Amino acid sequence: MTYSECEDSDAVEVDGICFETLVPERVLTISNKENVKTSIQFGIRVTNKTSTPYRFIFFYLLPELQREDGQSVKLAYARNVTKAPSESDFLLANPGESLTSFIDAKFSWYDYKLRIGGYARDGGVWHFDNLKLGTYRIRFTYQNLSAVKRLYRGKTIEGLWTGLVSTPFAVFSLVGAAS
Repeated sequence: MTYSECEDSDAVEVDGICFETLVPERVLTISNKENVKTSIQFGIRVTNKTSTPYRFIFFYLLPELQREDGQSVKLAYARNVTKAPSESDFLLANPGESLTSFIDAKFSWYDYKLRIGGYARDGGVWHFDNLKLGTYRIRFTYQNLSAVKRLYRGKTIEGLWTGLVSTPFAVFSLVGAAS
């Protein structure tokens, strides 16, 4: 695999595919009230710069979070129900096209500690605990090891991009609401 930088500093190119971390809101004001939730979106954009159409699946995508000092924040994950990907989860990027996938997350106070969490597409829930106001870095790791996937009901999806790539970390800040 050949790695290079894309035009954007929050992106990396692997074998002609550009992977970018998306954080539309870089400064987020967090309420200090226990019952108030603050929504945020994080995402990934994949741009196909090759001459070959590829399919991508964002179904299993989870964020990785670091504190400003580079220390990783532990991801907690649980699943009460298992959902399998459907044919519509395998998105096609023709040459020159981009695909974007966002995860919706919410900041909230849990047991007097700041937490961010959301729902995974596979039926799970995830969260990061014990956050504080300040600067954080987020990224995603995209992994797909097979060019062909067989779905639950026997349908076969072909032409998937294969590889493992972590997007560069994108920075965002949490600030407190004025009292």
